Amino acid sequence: MSDWKKLKDEHTLRLTEIYQDKSNPLSLRENAFHALTHRFKGDILKKCEIRCKRFGHDINVAEQVASATFKSYAEKGKFEINPEDEADADYLFVGYLVGIVKIELTNYYRQQQRKLNYPYDGSEEIITEIPDLEGMDMNLEQQILIKAILSLTPSQRTVYLTYKQYEIDGFNLPNKLLKKLREHLGGVKQPTIRGLKKEALDRIKNYTSAMEVTKEFYNGRD
Repeated sequence: MSDWKKLKDEHTLRLTEIYQDKSNPLSLRENAFHALTHRFKGDILKKCEIRCKRFGHDINVAEQVASATFKSYAEKGKFEINPEDEADADYLFVGYLVGIVKIELTNYYRQQQRKLNYPYDGSEEIITEIPDLEGMDMNLEQQILIKAILSLTPSQRTVYLTYKQYEIDGFNLPNKLLKKLREHLGGVKQPTIRGLKKEALDRIKNYTSAMEVTKEFYNGRD
């Protein structure tokens, strides 16, 4: 990465053009990005410190946000300005990055709130079958739902029941539980889990939809 120093005196707009042009060699793009980071990391860290201080965060948080800002730019940034604004490229690029800082600071706050309200404790286990319901008094809807679940394949049923038990709006299932689920199903990948979940939900929806049609038919005969 020492070759980045060959670009250290390049105009900021030129560096962004080099980095953002994915047809350029990866090594050249990385050097351009490193030159941009070296040039602006001090300015962005100061901006982060000021904003973090307003919310009671220390320098460690400011450093995290600054790092996340450059990472975000590296992944999806697209800095563009009009040719007549080229003389103000440094100022405009800092402003562009500050826009990302605001987003990353919001993301940091949300992550902290999620940690405070995290609903899982590590004791979660996969569920492969519905519990014994013998003797329970169930209405028609509940009976049809049980039949729908029993009609699923073992893999679909395991995925459905596990998600049904533990899924909470705003949270992904814990990684430990998802790993157990993938291993139980033969070492499948997460997209396979998502596919099985969709298949299960679609099948159950078909059952419940049929139930509603049947109820409407009989209600209409009264």
